[in-house]
Amino acid sequence: MLLLAFTIDANRYAVDAARVIEVVPRVRLRTAPLAPGYLAGLLSYRGRIVPILELGLLIGSDRCRDRLATRILLVDATPARLEAQPAREPHERVVMGLVAEQASDLLKVESNDLIPAPVRLPNAPFLGPIVRQDRGQILQLIEVEKLPAMLVGQAVMADPVPDSPDAAREPRS
Repeated sequence: MLLLAFTIDANRYAVDAARVIEVVPRVRLRTAPLAPGYLAGLLSYRGRIVPILELGLLIGSDRCRDRLATRILLVDATPARLEAQPAREPHERVVMGLVAEQASDLLKVESNDLIPAPVRLPNAPFLGPIVRQDRGQILQLIEVEKLPAMLVGQAVMADPVPDSPDAAREPRS
């Protein structure tokens, strides 16, 4: 498995590189009124509106600092239950952005290098297994397919999958 590693505060995290669509510089986002604090804003990306999550706030830390190395990771956050259906077109994917600091390292890990998280937190179901690195450093995997559940209401999620039950419902006001 190939992982894209990044930093939040002083801690290291990673996402499965297979889920990364693109890494873009931090840009000005459109604010989303009355949104939870961890929703950094909305980004227009290739004809769709993408919610951007502030990972620092989502994990209970500070906002990611605005540095030259701060990036937005655009990821395919399609939940596993939808991935199991026949092949999805790119416009049917659930795309989200994640603000991260120093997203630059690609790491190759074997599945036996992943250790189940010793603590499962109900408010952070997206925190996945841990990778123990050299010199005792710990890197935790962010399971991006579990992030859509963090957003309230389907109105924030762009392009619901047509075959899903959510596609037939009206967005909440």
